[in-house]
Amino acid sequence: GHIRESLPQVPELAALLNTDDSFRAEPVPDIARSLELLDVPGSALEAPALAELTIALAAMRVVAADLNRLRTTHDARRTSALRVDPPSRDLEAKLARSIAPDGSVLDSASKDLARARQHVREARKHVMDRLGAILGGLDASERAPDAAVTVRGGRYVIPIRSTARARVGGIVHDESATRATVFVEPPEIIELGNELRAAEAAEQREVLRVLRELTDLLRPHRDVIAAGWEMCIAFDDLCARARYAVEVNGFVPEIGGHLRI
Repeated sequence: GHIRESLPQVPELAALLNTDDSFRAEPVPDIARSLELLDVPGSALEAPALAELTIALAAMRVVAADLNRLRTTHDARRTSALRVDPPSRDLEAKLARSIAPDGSVLDSASKDLARARQHVREARKHVMDRLGAILGGLDASERAPDAAVTVRGGRYVIPIRSTARARVGGIVHDESATRATVFVEPPEIIELGNELRAAEAAEQREVLRVLRELTDLLRPHRDVIAAGWEMCIAFDDLCARARYAVEVNGFVPEIGGHLRI
């Protein structure tokens, strides 16, 4: 029964492809794991998963429009029967405003996030400026060769000669293989470093809040998104079969009685 129902779709689309080769299945990412997580109350999707969902929602919108065009312009009723209503475009727009294609959270996701990131930039600049001034105030016998502000263990430090360690003071976070150079966080930088870490933690809290909010926005639409994804896969499958039929000049076999394979 299933074979008898699905076979006629292929020649319908294949006939169209012979005259209009513009129909293409829209690439759609695998969002199965995200759909599973949307079923788990309280879960939060990661930003890369939300970026994939943005692509998937766009694909659903395009495929639904193509199937609509197949019905209205080409009277391809069997093929257009695959169409389901895509999720609201507002969901796609909200995700696109909040998540970059590379899977990072955009400043435009929330005013609090933009503000938190500004605080991080300011705190980092304070640390860098002060460390640069300290490094510039050391003489050549105290600085390591080609000394510059660097990061060790998540803390901003300066490389100095081991012999200058007692004079500069502070916390040693690393040392060179020869132990001739140590990477220190001077005493006056420790508090500035703590302020930077606090600003970074506040940024991460806001990022997580945004991810939870976006996940909660998508959760009630989980079934509609799943149906749209299945539509994309079904159309992709049908396009592949129809293109193969055109390529090999195939025809629909007659199915009679019982078929055993």
